[in-house]
Amino acid sequence: MKSLGRIVCSAMMLVGAAAPALALDYEAKPVHWVLMAPWRTAGALSGAAVSGLVSGPIEGGYHGSHRGMHHVAGKFGDEKGVSQQIAAFPLGGGVGMVLGGAESGVKGAKHGWKLGWEKPFSRWSYITMEEK
Repeated sequence: MKSLGRIVCSAMMLVGAAAPALALDYEAKPVHWVLMAPWRTAGALSGAAVSGLVSGPIEGGYHGSHRGMHHVAGKFGDEKGVSQQIAAFPLGGGVGMVLGGAESGVKGAKHGWKLGWEKPFSRWSYITMEEK
């Protein structure tokens, strides 16, 4: 019986100590934010790393090589001509892939950090496509 009394007394003291914090407005309580901060930070770091180092450069390199190739092929005379595209691919495609990959890597890291913080470990923090 002594143990039960101690448990009830301890529970009443805990409720009494927590009651002022529970009575505050939601905006005044940073407890949820503090508890979620490590989880959100880990999600943001992983999203920034994957989007900035993997998915961003792959997507940006692919689209950059197409833009560069079509730009140089247009300077050769016909943007849609097969022979112009074949001749333009080594220069325009290579430069476009490097520049597009670097640019999209930076954008991907920012995108991954932002969405990784808002929705930790969601699939949208790991890919750079727009959410549909």
